[in-house]
Amino acid sequence: MENDKDPGNKFRALIARPQGVFGYGVENALGAHVGEMAGSEVIYAGGWSIAGSKCRPDMGQVTMTEQRDAVRDIVRATKLPVIADIDDGYGDAKNIIRTVAEMFGTLEYDFETRVVHRLAGVHIEDQKFPKRCGHIAGKELVPIETMVGKVRAAVRTRDGVYSSGIIVARTDAFNSKTQGSMEEAVSRSVAYADAGADLLWCEFNGCGRGFPETFAEGVKRHHPNIPLAFNYSPSLPWVKTPESERLVFSDLTAMGYKFIFVTIADFHAHSMASYNYAKRFREVGARALWEMQEAKRGHPTESHQALMRVDQWQKAEAEFVPGAKERQEQGEGFKK
Repeated sequence: MENDKDPGNKFRALIARPQGVFGYGVENALGAHVGEMAGSEVIYAGGWSIAGSKCRPDMGQVTMTEQRDAVRDIVRATKLPVIADIDDGYGDAKNIIRTVAEMFGTLEYDFETRVVHRLAGVHIEDQKFPKRCGHIAGKELVPIETMVGKVRAAVRTRDGVYSSGIIVARTDAFNSKTQGSMEEAVSRSVAYADAGADLLWCEFNGCGRGFPETFAEGVKRHHPNIPLAFNYSPSLPWVKTPESERLVFSDLTAMGYKFIFVTIADFHAHSMASYNYAKRFREVGARALWEMQEAKRGHPTESHQALMRVDQWQKAEAEFVPGAKERQEQGEGFKK
């Protein structure tokens, strides 16, 4: 299968580049579609964002089936590789088997391109259930041997369902405070790589280069060729850190972080834009809509009907539904 039709292999090719790849974090299918329109190369479907779309905190309140269904919508909406958060796997290694099978078994048919879309990869973390966002206090970790078993179960299940799929293993050991250290984060990650993980991710709690560099060097002593993942988190105080001290993407790729992503990028953009628009209606009434139409003139998202590819569905309707073509031609409203 060609790389452009095999998202796992496409993702592998992207992270093999010297510059690696950036993942745009989304909360739903629309975010994935718009992210692709804007030129993103990879979509990240995070647990925080999906929980946030339900107005819930990322504290283990979203079930596996809720996460799976949200990921299916995201996969359906984009041709890009999607890496999805499966939290702690929603239980022990038995639950991991089901979770990974259902995630990699997600197949969504794109009528427009006649291509079947599927998930590129998943990531699993070493927190106890109910897990929480890596930047919320109170995390607890499972024993290293428990997580190793989960990774092994994930890898074997992946091999049986979709052998090109990606398994990312994340440790919260360094950022856990109550238990853990850089030494433990490295030793855990090395064990996860030994168990078959394709990428390694460590959560950090600062914006400087010291800790990410130390982690990368520690892991690379044991697995020199394994790519690393970096959460360029909005929870970190980037703007409060002197600009000369802030890590930029090129710093990270030089260390071996080949998959860099902003987990809740779309959530921040959406929530701010929605707030401002709602407030504008309160201030000026109908003028808010006029201003929006002016602002969107010529923008790729100008037509909400075109954004939802209504023209493609009208084309299918005209081909397969008796009389639909004539009704479209004679009727009023959006048509192409």
